[in-house]
Amino acid sequence: MTSGNDTTELRLDKDDAVNKKLKYPKRIFLIIGNEFCERFSYYGMRTVLILYFRNFLELGDDNSTSLYHAFAMLSYFTPLLGGIISDSYWGKYKTIVVLSLVYIAGHALKTVAAIPFIPSRGVHIAFSVLGLMMIALGTGGIKPCVSSLGGDQFHPSQVIYRNQFFSMFYFTINCGALLAKIIMPMIRADLRCYPGYTGPTFEECYSVAFGIPGVLMIIATVTIVAGSPFYTKLKPSGSVFMRFCKCIVSACRNRWNTKPSERNKDHWIDYADSPPRMKRDTKYVLAVLMIFSPLPIFWTLFDQQGSRWTLQALQMDRQWGGYLVKPEQMDTVNPLLILTLIPLFEVTLYPLLRRNGISFTPIKRMTAGLILAGVAFLVTAIVQFQIDKNLTPQPKANEFAVRIVNTAPCELSLTSARPEFDGITLPELQTSNTAAKFIDATKQSSFEVSYTSQCMFVAKGIQINPVPGKIMDVVITQNYSQIKHFPATKQHEGEYTELSLINTGNEDLTVIFHNTNMTFSVPANKVTSGVRLPLGNQPYAVYNDNTLVSLSNEEIRLQIGGLYSLYLVHDGEKYNDLQEEYVNHFTVNVAWMLPQYLILTVGEVFLSITGLEFAYSQAPPSMRSVVTSFWLLTVSLGNVIVVIVAQMKTIERRAHEFILFAMLIFVASGIFMVLGKRFTPVDEKEFENDNEDDIGTEKLIGETTTRV
Repeated sequence: MTSGNDTTELRLDKDDAVNKKLKYPKRIFLIIGNEFCERFSYYGMRTVLILYFRNFLELGDDNSTSLYHAFAMLSYFTPLLGGIISDSYWGKYKTIVVLSLVYIAGHALKTVAAIPFIPSRGVHIAFSVLGLMMIALGTGGIKPCVSSLGGDQFHPSQVIYRNQFFSMFYFTINCGALLAKIIMPMIRADLRCYPGYTGPTFEECYSVAFGIPGVLMIIATVTIVAGSPFYTKLKPSGSVFMRFCKCIVSACRNRWNTKPSERNKDHWIDYADSPPRMKRDTKYVLAVLMIFSPLPIFWTLFDQQGSRWTLQALQMDRQWGGYLVKPEQMDTVNPLLILTLIPLFEVTLYPLLRRNGISFTPIKRMTAGLILAGVAFLVTAIVQFQIDKNLTPQPKANEFAVRIVNTAPCELSLTSARPEFDGITLPELQTSNTAAKFIDATKQSSFEVSYTSQCMFVAKGIQINPVPGKIMDVVITQNYSQIKHFPATKQHEGEYTELSLINTGNEDLTVIFHNTNMTFSVPANKVTSGVRLPLGNQPYAVYNDNTLVSLSNEEIRLQIGGLYSLYLVHDGEKYNDLQEEYVNHFTVNVAWMLPQYLILTVGEVFLSITGLEFAYSQAPPSMRSVVTSFWLLTVSLGNVIVVIVAQMKTIERRAHEFILFAMLIFVASGIFMVLGKRFTPVDEKEFENDNEDDIGTEKLIGETTTRV
């Protein structure tokens, strides 16, 4: 009598012998190449998407986050459609080719939408939305088909080769994602697409950042088509998902039509008009779906790496050694850690736990993954609290503020009916602390601030006319006149920052910055704003009619995120200056984000990989495609939750929002633990003798990738 273990060993030996006789199907390398290009295309576009919404379309943080996650939601919902089309009508290969063409068309629209010469903002938005919908249909529609088409190329006995293919497939996905997340932010931020043009929409190269992924998708399509004569193409045999749905619908209908006194079946699915095996398989799938029900919360947190975490990186000091990290490049930490942690856990953590008799079941692993995601967001909130400490407050749309700068030769005394300015004493070369004292513009009409000093013969007044959403600078010059201007408040996120030059004297001045050889003329009693300079120490000299009037070692330190004013005070005899950082630079280094990435990625390894294995082992062979579709659907639902929270706009501080998400996933963890204790694992031996012909479905080759 042969034991179960002996049978397994004999089967593996037989498979190994068959592997040696049958050649490795080299056509699968075309499928691998297609997947690499497609994943580069998808992640390359998606990596810069949140900043495109925020910076190019100027939709704001919350609306940008909502659109980003709405796109992600659609991308993980459409695999259901792709699976149904593939199984019922076109087959895998035709589905991949047709939807890849839709994918390419979406990239084309997205690229056109990012060209700044199009004058209509409505056209930009319309083309963007339509393009993203087509990309979501393309990437989601082919998602359940590519890996399965690769699996179909192997003989049923080539188990070892097939496992090697899926490992290679997984590695390819992560390589494509990693390279895209490194390269495309550099294209977006560093490539100068429009030399000679100035303005916010010309500063970043989104058109090329979207165009290159489109080209990669064309290459992906050509690659998959090149192997068409050589592929093993299984004919569509009908959608298992549709039969699954019909089983549930008929069960509900028949049970509803059965009198309560006659409802004597053990399970409500037993009322379905389906074969016995279909009923049994549907029960098992529903049990797995019940376990899946809390998991969308995990993806709610996980997918914010590309949205809220990218926006958090924008508010941080991204100088790392001599390199300025692009905010979206922080997302490369996740695939790097994935490629490191998976083999590390397989050879260290899991064997160590088994050796010590510690049971780390799939349910426990997934629970740990949920909890770790919550911990990661608590760490994210702590980092955000530190960031917020140094952020310069900005007025809301209905508020304004006024800051008074004294460059006169004497101390000023301010009086006003507004308490914010009344009784202020302002020494020479000092700025009032009123920039953060916001006034409601809807309740305050124009008002006056008077100022006097011992050097003045009569008092003078400043007439303030509210400008909602702005902070006004009023500069009192050496002859007690006034220069009013509105300094920029939008912080630069790249290697440059912005400076305003204010000449408070009666003579024209010229400022030369030595490191850049940039020269700026500043007329008397005027402001030259929007001066862009590289970060770092910038030495400069001030000239009056070719005569040096400043010290030779004058310099101003420009740091990432800061906005600056340089007040030039020259009365014909002496020179002085006042340097002001009116919008604070970023002080928290981006390296402080690494712990939250590490914790969340460990949670992903515990939950995502284990979840796929769990779904595969607990689902009947005939229904594994259905379970895979619902697994992807949990990702889609998770993104819906982010959209809802972002659009509620009831949480003002981002750190509090992170805490809310952490609390949600801790609740989900508790629910998952309760469901896990009640779950009864199936005996996989029950499926060994199944003959699937009676339900008319082909066996699905299970997908083993985590980054889908």
